[in-house]
Amino acid sequence: MTKLLRALLVEDSEDDAQLLLRELRHQGYSVEHERVETREAMALALSDKTWDIILCDYSLPQFNAMNALIMLTESGLNIPFLVISGTIDEETAVTLLKAGADDFLVKGRFARLVPAIERGIKAAESRRLRQEVETGRANLTSNLEVVNAELQHVLYTAFHDLRSPLVIIRGFLEMLKQDLQTERRDRIQIDIEHIEASTDKMEKVLSSSLKFAKIGTVHHPMEDVDLCGLVPETVRWLEASLRSKNITITISPDLPIIYGDRIHLGELLKSLIENAVKYMGSQPKPHIEIGVGKQDNQPVIFVSDNGQGIDPRYHNRIFNLFEKLDPMTEGAGIGLALAKRIVEMHGGKIWVESAGEGQGSKFCFTVPNRSNP
Repeated sequence: MTKLLRALLVEDSEDDAQLLLRELRHQGYSVEHERVETREAMALALSDKTWDIILCDYSLPQFNAMNALIMLTESGLNIPFLVISGTIDEETAVTLLKAGADDFLVKGRFARLVPAIERGIKAAESRRLRQEVETGRANLTSNLEVVNAELQHVLYTAFHDLRSPLVIIRGFLEMLKQDLQTERRDRIQIDIEHIEASTDKMEKVLSSSLKFAKIGTVHHPMEDVDLCGLVPETVRWLEASLRSKNITITISPDLPIIYGDRIHLGELLKSLIENAVKYMGSQPKPHIEIGVGKQDNQPVIFVSDNGQGIDPRYHNRIFNLFEKLDPMTEGAGIGLALAKRIVEMHGGKIWVESAGEGQGSKFCFTVPNRSNP
């Protein structure tokens, strides 16, 4: 069975190149090759094609093996590099090996040619695997630092938001004691209601903190997600709140297929639609549109509304965890922070466009696809 070998020959002699190719074919290789003999030609070949091996003559009229090896190193490509020469001495060979060459051979003596190529390819694969491990370790360390910083932020914010209801509970417990002692039955029910409201707020903060922390640590399969199916499905879940405010909704038929975590993308859409519903204000004809635009040749998904709008000063602030511009609205202030975390987990960006109060809002996000990360 023949094995494919893509070989870049840095060689000024066509005859010597044909001898190499004949030996490789004799040893069972099907060879795709290109012969170059100048710096410019080698640079073009490295950028234009993928190579399994580079077989380089030591000395050429306009070039030499050390120049070629330096070019390969500077390119960052992981291709085994073999030097073949009839004039190379031991000291020069050692210098080339120290500079990164995988082996050197004497021209015309091809007994070591195939074993040297196979060793070089295995060494390149080992380098690739080692680089993947090192990159994975670096990414893991970086991700752990990010997660640790986020957890610290969640804990700090949750602690800050829990203090207020705790203070209220403590205060009304004292008042409840006094009202029980003085038999102020008209006040007892009020005290209990304030305590219940504060415990409800604490429960929302804790459950929201847990939900936020889970995003990025709980993983679901990555797949092609057709938004033409996911968006209507998400809207159906929110039909009751849409009807309660008499909100009409328009969904573009041109929504794309994107690659991602279907469950988390559903959470993202739900958060953006719920945010539009919550801040619709007193608009007499409330409307939400879900559509798609384009930026830098990639789809931009948007959820726009004709509601309250957002002052440009707060366009970044609204994505902070537990941030609520209007403290009287329902919820713990996690929806947009959750949306931002999901988008960033997919490698995308999210932002808001709004001219200001009363001008409506348009939340946009991107999710890079597999071929355009």
